[in-house]
Amino acid sequence: MNNVKTKRRLSGSTIAIIVLSIMLLASIAVGVTLAYFTSNASATGNITLGDPININITQGGSTVSSLTFSGDALPGHVYDQVIGVSVPADTSDALLRAKLTITNNDGATLNVTATTVDSWQLGDDEYHYYKGVASANDSIDFVTSITIPTTLTNADANKTYNIDVVVEAIQEANNAARSVWTTAPADWLDTYNPISEG
Repeated sequence: MNNVKTKRRLSGSTIAIIVLSIMLLASIAVGVTLAYFTSNASATGNITLGDPININITQGGSTVSSLTFSGDALPGHVYDQVIGVSVPADTSDALLRAKLTITNNDGATLNVTATTVDSWQLGDDEYHYYKGVASANDSIDFVTSITIPTTLTNADANKTYNIDVVVEAIQEANNAARSVWTTAPADWLDTYNPISEG
């Protein structure tokens, strides 16, 4: 009798395994054929960036990589060559600031009088800020003359002075100057780089 019961249990287990296998196969088949409502979509677009910001320094109307001053400078001498900025074609609108520094070969700073045009505003940070927007093909004067001070003496003779003009340009759009030129005069920013609502 015990053997018969054992056989039934084995037969019941075998049947249970077969039934479970069939149910598993049926559930897989149902799972493959049934699905929820679903959908997906995608889209791709291109963003074309605007023109870069490019500027050149000019002296006497010509683009230069270094400034040239002819003749020996003596106290009181005036160089009337115009130093400015030109904006090449295919350049985005930009704001400008410029700085003029003069040092001798000993590293000392010289107080040279530089006359700038009225369209530039001197800030507390020693930069001159252009009162306007520089656009492609513009030509903008910065310095109109440089005067060698009359305070120089024989001790200054034969020294070489470096006159450096640094002009920086930044995109006019999207509050760039306000974000980067944090030392710019507030009234200049309010006029030429007002806060835009984005």
